[in-house]
Amino acid sequence: MSTVSARGSPRRRLAALVALAAVPWTLFLVAGGRATAVLPFLVVDYNPALDPTIRFVPVYRFFLAGGGLPRNPQLWPASVLLYLVALASGAAGALLDREDARVTAGALVLSGVAHLGVTFAFSHRLTWTPLPVGLVAVFGVAWWYYWPALRAAVLAPIE
Repeated sequence: MSTVSARGSPRRRLAALVALAAVPWTLFLVAGGRATAVLPFLVVDYNPALDPTIRFVPVYRFFLAGGGLPRNPQLWPASVLLYLVALASGAAGALLDREDARVTAGALVLSGVAHLGVTFAFSHRLTWTPLPVGLVAVFGVAWWYYWPALRAAVLAPIE
């Protein structure tokens, strides 16, 4: 059985995964100057017409309240959960030297694909312009650090 490796040190890969939490995965520009940024654990909302202050709303409030979710609400929790799986796998690699890079890579890519669905769920609104800017970073981290593992998981024959 061969070992599948990933690029960079485990701590550097974990730092890249943690940095993804600070990047807005989707930025929504709304007519009237409103802007909303969706991060994995936080929603930042700016609506100058109602209130000139910036609001920070933790994601769990959306899930507990049962309202304000996009048209496909199953994709947003799935995206956050898959990101947490990738983060936990990366942390296991950096702290315990027990990372399976294929799990980390797969969870990260699937998290990005699920969040792309969240972005698509808002595209039916005429005054909203969803920009999946952070997904470029998510897929970039997956490609840069985990491409050997992704290639092995997708293209390698099963023994």
